[in-house]
Amino acid sequence: MAVFTEISEQQARALLERFSLGSLVSLKPIASGIENTNYFLDTDSGRWVLTVFERLKASELPFYLELCDHLAARGCRVARPQRNRSGELLDTICGKPCSIANRLDGEDVKLMGLAECRSMGELLGRMHLASRDFPIFQENLRGLAWWKMAAEKVRPYVPESISELYSSEIAHQERVMSGEAWRSLGAYACHCDLFRNNTLIEKAGTPQARVAGVFDFYFAGCVPWLYDLAVTMNDWCINPKDGKFVAEKAQAFIDAYDAVRPLTGTEQSLWRDALRAAALRFWMSRLYDFYLPRKAALLTPHDPTHFERVLKDRLSCELPWPQRI
Repeated sequence: MAVFTEISEQQARALLERFSLGSLVSLKPIASGIENTNYFLDTDSGRWVLTVFERLKASELPFYLELCDHLAARGCRVARPQRNRSGELLDTICGKPCSIANRLDGEDVKLMGLAECRSMGELLGRMHLASRDFPIFQENLRGLAWWKMAAEKVRPYVPESISELYSSEIAHQERVMSGEAWRSLGAYACHCDLFRNNTLIEKAGTPQARVAGVFDFYFAGCVPWLYDLAVTMNDWCINPKDGKFVAEKAQAFIDAYDAVRPLTGTEQSLWRDALRAAALRFWMSRLYDFYLPRKAALLTPHDPTHFERVLKDRLSCELPWPQRI
């Protein structure tokens, strides 16, 4: 999404010769994001998105691409990677691994309403159920071990009060995640980064609004469904100015999710911990990217203080939970 690798039209045409997706019409870089290089790739037979993987190795990518293919085959609205003429989901360009997926309909929406939250809650529940029989395991690469590494890397750059807060929370999460209750939740293939900017919306701002599709699965990993729910709600259901839940949005989201995959008593007992873990994960990654940035043609690091505020709020806020009759 940031442009780390600049691709020419000639290189794109050479890539398309290995697919059955038509001839190149236009190629346009996508400026948002911080991990991979993405281009809108239009051909005379359709509209696509070309992703060049900047950090992940070719050997690490089958999990992500096969997961998208698996979910799409089960009716979930996700960007589906296309196979080349050899039947592979993964190809190469400029010496780097790449994939081509269908370009989703809908529009990028910054602030979600109740209808959008209900739609995402319902779709997330369906995605979780669809992942039950996904056969490939992938550790969450932005999990506890990564938080510890990032904590040490950024420690020289941050005030002591900040390092004390995240160190305390990491220690808390290590205790929670080593406990029997958390382990009993299992680990399933989840998006793990399902923010608003990784979706497109149809009929935005109306009572008929719905999530047209989900994309950018390249932080996916096997985690408890509860954690993935927490990641998503920590972004979708908040006031962006202070990170606090907007009660109506949070309730609409979690009720829609629970109607598809009912939440358990054990999950309720761990809900605050999951929300704190989700906030910590993105606080650590934003601190890391802010103080240890990579070069890119269009790189805009996110403000790390946002998820610091979210974490502090989740330590004591009133939590949404399904309202069952």
